[in-house]
Amino acid sequence: MFLNNSGTQQGLHRSYRADGALTSSVTPLLVLPQAISRSSMLVMNISATPMFLEHGCARALVTITAGAVTAITVTNGGFGFTRAPTVEFVGGDATYVANTVWNGRGLPGAQSPSGPTSQPAMAHAVLTGGVVTSIVIDNPGAGYVNPPEVLLTNAVNDPFGCADPSLTAGSGVLLVPGGGSMYINGTTCYTDAVALWGTAAAKFTVEYMP
Repeated sequence: MFLNNSGTQQGLHRSYRADGALTSSVTPLLVLPQAISRSSMLVMNISATPMFLEHGCARALVTITAGAVTAITVTNGGFGFTRAPTVEFVGGDATYVANTVWNGRGLPGAQSPSGPTSQPAMAHAVLTGGVVTSIVIDNPGAGYVNPPEVLLTNAVNDPFGCADPSLTAGSGVLLVPGGGSMYINGTTCYTDAVALWGTAAAKFTVEYMP
């Protein structure tokens, strides 16, 4: 028995192109939606205009008071969301590190080996016009030593929402004019949504391998 792409067998490894253009500096452009897998990706700015690349979901920061989450500030609301992203809190409490029953992704009521119960916060995102405009605290949690990280993840049926590269006149990775690029190949490659924005009309080329 032979396995595909192994031994003496040859298999197809397809590479795809997603070239395009930014027609204005008003709105960002979704270049690639979220995918199950990608093994390589090249994004190149082939214009004379600076271009910015963002990937992943919206982003936010947490404020804690007396060990509880008291405020969540959206720092990048993203664009193009059709469903509200899921919200989870990661880290922030030293007792979680030694807790063998905590799954690291917001399991409520995790019991600290030292005695008191440490409770991760819970919240949900609110969308307005495809943008995450706020995050509502459903449970402030307890026992936080440092502000936890807010982990926003695209809803299962929404591969299109992406962080916004146009914020503050350019957010994310700068692709300089005339060939500035981002190339990823190997054990790590983005599989989430990828978006571009330029300070004016610009052209780009994208090549990727699933």
